[in-house]
Amino acid sequence: MPTFALTERAIVLRPEDDVAVAKAELPSGTVLEDDGARIVVGQDIRPGHKVARKAVPAGGPVRRYGQVIGFASRDIAVGDHVHSHNLGIGELSADRYEIGVDVRTVEMYPPDRMRYFDGYAREDGRVGTRNYVAIISGVNCSASVSQFVKDKFRDVQRDYPNVDGVLAITHKSGCGTKLFGEDHMALQRVLAGYAKHPNVAAYILVGLGCETNQAAVMVERQRMAVPGHPERKPFLVNIQEAGGIRKTVERAAAEVAKLLPHADAARRSKQPISEIVLATNCGGSDGNSGITANPALGWAVDDWRRRRRSTAPSISSSVVRSTRASRRS
Repeated sequence: MPTFALTERAIVLRPEDDVAVAKAELPSGTVLEDDGARIVVGQDIRPGHKVARKAVPAGGPVRRYGQVIGFASRDIAVGDHVHSHNLGIGELSADRYEIGVDVRTVEMYPPDRMRYFDGYAREDGRVGTRNYVAIISGVNCSASVSQFVKDKFRDVQRDYPNVDGVLAITHKSGCGTKLFGEDHMALQRVLAGYAKHPNVAAYILVGLGCETNQAAVMVERQRMAVPGHPERKPFLVNIQEAGGIRKTVERAAAEVAKLLPHADAARRSKQPISEIVLATNCGGSDGNSGITANPALGWAVDDWRRRRRSTAPSISSSVVRSTRASRRS
């Protein structure tokens, strides 16, 4: 069988790792030179899977990313395929899975290294990257109405070039749930979050009238207001009170039309990148995410964090990477 340098066919994430990650198919019998050591692949190994660089006895820790990712459930020989058939979680204890041991303080950049973007400065001090008008459904029963209203403004940028669009925020909840229960309150927080988002210049609420998630109650409990005017309540229309779908669409569309000039008056201005709020999301871990998307995202977040205008110590996102890595086999 041909002989290759290990790094030609696999990725070694940390020098101390017990495994390497296959870049391409490793047929059984493939010989890999690992810094003076010789690895003979014992089984066919698919891309993204692990090949043992070191022998690990049953019960011994297996490291990847420089972190313990599990314990050998049986003896692992050099060249073995390392996966769920010979790797397990083992006993969980503080001395076996050390979480957050790589925590370190982020070194902040000086002011002259600040980067900027063109954003929308809102009245509450936050900065948006977009400029929308939103139609928020309080219940799934009003979702179609919200969509009908949105459709009336498909060409909104023709007359209002500074408005990025009219959005319909719809969902499949709002009724048939326990009043003020966990699900109900979670929905209220999410909808209020949309309304208060700095990317939303203005919004209206559309309800049915008999639903659990009464929009008027949500406004009070979530302290929702007209953006920039905390003393004013947002416009609200209920289908049952308006006299049906057609009349609701007409009233809601008329109100959106009133809001568009205000939204269009907003202008982008130079804003420090520290004003951007980042949300990260794991789309589902696999054999490649931990060596591609996750570290790329981590470095981006670290770089952004170093530009924040805060004197308080900040924890590097490398701790997030290390913690996730310790749980991924």
